[in-house]
Amino acid sequence: MTFVIAQISDLHISVEGEGPDARYQTAAHLAKAVAVINKVVPPPDIVVASGDLVDRATPDEYQRLGGLLAPLTMPLYVLPGNHDSRDNLRNEFSDHTYLPRQGFLHYTIEDRPLRIICLDSQKPGAISGTLCAERLSWLDEQLSAQPDRPTFVFMHHPPFDVPAAPDPFAYRRRRAAADLAMVVSRHPQVIRIFTGHMHRPWMAMVGGVAASTVPSVAVDRRYGDYAPTMAGRPVYQVHRYEGDWGFASETRLIGSGHLDSP
Repeated sequence: MTFVIAQISDLHISVEGEGPDARYQTAAHLAKAVAVINKVVPPPDIVVASGDLVDRATPDEYQRLGGLLAPLTMPLYVLPGNHDSRDNLRNEFSDHTYLPRQGFLHYTIEDRPLRIICLDSQKPGAISGTLCAERLSWLDEQLSAQPDRPTFVFMHHPPFDVPAAPDPFAYRRRRAAADLAMVVSRHPQVIRIFTGHMHRPWMAMVGGVAASTVPSVAVDRRYGDYAPTMAGRPVYQVHRYEGDWGFASETRLIGSGHLDSP
């Protein structure tokens, strides 16, 4: 049994000719990513877009985003990041029935070989993320409901500190990160935590579970003069679950010749 997830993150789609689109061609990067993911063999079973889907969270940006993602040939699951609007995201993806119609945009994907929990870590108006008592309680309840099913957790903000990053979100110094680690440590079925936000690859242990960031489909906006990510190429990741055998993750550059292919 093989189950494949393609993860994309930090797309930063803007109105055509403005902002990141004008400076970094983020829409062109996403279009290429979608085309490449559609050709992956074996094809991903699902795609998870883990936040910062647009840049200013306007309806026009979400409309453009929807058009760019529409060619994906596999089911798509979306999460909010700090650049997103929950309401505008909900409105654009109103046909995505897994999205709650109000409140936090977190949910559980049940009809797959492993369980996938997508957790809303957004703190409106802030770059930093947070996990309040309500969200942590929801996560704990979801995990307690099916303790024997292997589970992946996706969220936008990494629940660990990245000392080299100028973004001062300092997540580890917040109680939320310690509380998340405590929740996860009570549920051994959680086998990985996948996040975005940092635009570059990082990894840490959280509650005894490996937590990682996926680099950006757009560009790295945290180092130097907004230096492009991964030598100027957009990036996505493939997470492959093999049941009792285990799982593996791979980072793939887009627009780099042979690395566009599996």
